[in-house]
Amino acid sequence: MQSSLSLILLTAFLALTGCMGLILSGELNPVMIFPVVGILPGYYRLIKGMTPTPKPVISSLSVLAIVLVVMDSFVITGDFFLAVAHMTIVFQTLKSFDLKEPWDYLQVYFMSLLQLIITSELTHSIILSVIFTVFLITLVIAIGMSHFIKEGTLRKVRFRKPLIFISLIVLVCTTVFFISLPRSGAGLWGRKSSKGIKSVGFSETVEFGSFGDVLEDSTVVMRISLSGRKQPLYWRGATLDYFDGISWKDTIGGRLRIPKTDDRFYLSKDVDIADDSLTVQDVFIEPMDTDIIFGLGHVVALEANGNFIETDIGGALYSYLKRNRRFSYTAYSTSQDEMALRAKRRHLQVPEGMARVSKLAYDVAGKGVTDLEKAVLIESFLKSNYKYSLKTEPPSSGITPIEDFLFNSKKGFCEHYATSMVLMLRALGVPARIVTGFVAGEENTYGDYVIVKQSNAHSWVEAVINGRWQRFDPTPSAPTLEMPSNLFLLMDSLRMKWYRYVIGFSSYDQMRLLRFITLPFLRGEKENIPSLPDKGEIKTGIKPYAFALAVMALLVTTTFVFWRLRRKGGHGFETIHYLRFRDRIKKMGGYITESSTPMDVLQEAHRLGLDSESSGFEFIRMYEAVRFGGIKMSTEMTKMYQRLSSFQPNSPRRGTKTQGV
Repeated sequence: MQSSLSLILLTAFLALTGCMGLILSGELNPVMIFPVVGILPGYYRLIKGMTPTPKPVISSLSVLAIVLVVMDSFVITGDFFLAVAHMTIVFQTLKSFDLKEPWDYLQVYFMSLLQLIITSELTHSIILSVIFTVFLITLVIAIGMSHFIKEGTLRKVRFRKPLIFISLIVLVCTTVFFISLPRSGAGLWGRKSSKGIKSVGFSETVEFGSFGDVLEDSTVVMRISLSGRKQPLYWRGATLDYFDGISWKDTIGGRLRIPKTDDRFYLSKDVDIADDSLTVQDVFIEPMDTDIIFGLGHVVALEANGNFIETDIGGALYSYLKRNRRFSYTAYSTSQDEMALRAKRRHLQVPEGMARVSKLAYDVAGKGVTDLEKAVLIESFLKSNYKYSLKTEPPSSGITPIEDFLFNSKKGFCEHYATSMVLMLRALGVPARIVTGFVAGEENTYGDYVIVKQSNAHSWVEAVINGRWQRFDPTPSAPTLEMPSNLFLLMDSLRMKWYRYVIGFSSYDQMRLLRFITLPFLRGEKENIPSLPDKGEIKTGIKPYAFALAVMALLVTTTFVFWRLRRKGGHGFETIHYLRFRDRIKKMGGYITESSTPMDVLQEAHRLGLDSESSGFEFIRMYEAVRFGGIKMSTEMTKMYQRLSSFQPNSPRRGTKTQGV
C-alpha cells in the first residue's frame, strides 16, 4: 500500500494520542516521556521516504523491551499494570521506525486503543473523554483512508460526508454500548488506584493536633447533592473513645457486616426511603486513603456497590470497595439522634493528670442540673472564651496539650475544643466521645450540590443526653475562606456531571433508564413514569425486561430487513450492472474475491482475453467515473453503459490461471 502523507500524519497523531493519554494520567514514570518524543523522528523518516530500520535492529530492541517489562514489573515499579503501560509506549516508538505493511498501521491503531483503555483505569479525568472522542473520529478517518488507498480510489472518492456519517454512528454506538455495558464494582482489570487523598482522623489512632495539617488544604474530597429534609451539614465519619493525653484511639473495635437487601443496605428496621423526613444524599467521593463512608446524622439506609458494608458500635460505616478509589453512593439519613444503648464506662475515661481540667468542668457547669444543661454550659464556655487559630505552639515541658490550650494559649482548632469538651463532660459523669468527619462545604449553584474540601475536616462531640447520642460543637466559627471563582464553580459542575453520568453511571441508573424507556408500554401506568433525576424504588419485575427485549427484537428485525432490501435492490443502477459484470467474469474463471477492486476485475477480464481497448475497459472506466467521480449519467451515457455491460470477452488464453488455483 502506498501510504499518503495524510494517512501517515493521522497514524502518528493516533500513536501520540494513546501515549499522551497515559502520560497525562500522571501515574507513569516520567522517564517514559523520552520514548514518546522518540516517535517523532520515526514518522519523520517515514514521511521523507527513508528506508525502515533493519529488521534485526527492531527485533533486538523488541526483545530488550520485553526484558525491561519483566524488570519493571518486579523491580522498578513493582506494578505489572504500569509495566504494560510503559511497554505500549516503547512499542509505539519502535513501530514508528518499522511501518511498512498495512498490518503495521492497524497494529498502531490497536495499540493506541489499548493505551486509552489502560488510561481509563489510571484516571477518570474529564479530559479523557475529550481525548477518546478525538481518537475515535481520527481512527474512523484513518481506517477509511486506508481502505480507499488499498482500493486505489483515494483521489476518486468523495469520502468526507461518509466519514462524518460513520463517525457519528460510531460515537452513538459507543455511547449506547457504554450505557448498556454491565456495571462492575471493580475496574476492567481489577486494578485499584495507588494514590488517594491523605486523610486524618479516620484511623484507629489519631494523634492530637493532626487536623491542623489539612485544615488549609483546598483539595476537594466530596461532592454531594441533597434532597429531602434539611439538617446541619455534619458529614459524620468515625468515633473515638479513648484519650491517653497524646492521641485518641478506638478501643472498641469490631465490625458488624450488613448484607445487601433489595439493592440496599438497611441499618435500621422498618425504614421507608420514601419518607419525607429523610435527608437523601447522593455522594461522590474522590479517592481517599480510608474506607469510611460519610453521611449526615444517623444513616438508616444506603445504596452502594458491593455485596456488603460494615458498621461498628460507634455507628461508623465502611465499604471494602472505597479505599483509594473514586466511590459514589446514596445515603438516607434521619435527624433523630442515635440510641445510646451501648454507652459504656469507656466513654467516661479521663487520662491521669487532668485534675485542673476536672476542676474547670465543675467551675463552668457544676451548677447544671441535667446533663443537657451541663453540656450546653461547657459548649458555650469554650465558644465564648477561646479563640480559633490554626497556628499553635507545642506546649511547654510538663504540661499536656489540653491543659496548655485551656489555661495558657487559649487558642486552637477543632481538636482542642472537642477534646476539651469531652474530657470536661466525662469529669462531670456525662458519657461523651469524639466524632471525626467534615463540616459544611461550599454550595455550587451551577450544579446545585455541595463541595467538601480537606479544609472542611472537623471533629466534634457526641454526648449521651436522655439515652441518645446528641451532637455538640464547641468550636467557634473559623475565619471565612476566600470564595471560589465562578469559573472554578462552573468547571467543577462539569466535573460533577462527568462523575455522575459517565464514571458513576451505575447498574441502578441502568435499571432506572430501562424502566423509563419501557414504562410507556405498560398499560395504565403512564402517570407513574419517573423522571430520571428523581429517586424512586425500582421494581425488577419481568415486564420491563420483556418489553426491552421486544424493542431490541424489533430493531434487529428492522435492521435485517433493511439490509436484505439493500442487498437485493438498494444498489444504484451503475452498481447493479457492475456486480453483474463481476459475476460474469467470475463465472468465466476470473479470480474475483469480495475485496477485489474494479481494477482487479478489469485485470482478470484482461487475463481472460479482454483487450485494453475493448468495451469492457470502457465499461470499468465509466463505472469508476460515475461511482467515485460523482458524474451523473445522461440518457445517452446510460444506454451506452448498459450496452457495454453486456460485452463478452474472448475465450480464456491458454495457460491462464483459473479461480482457486
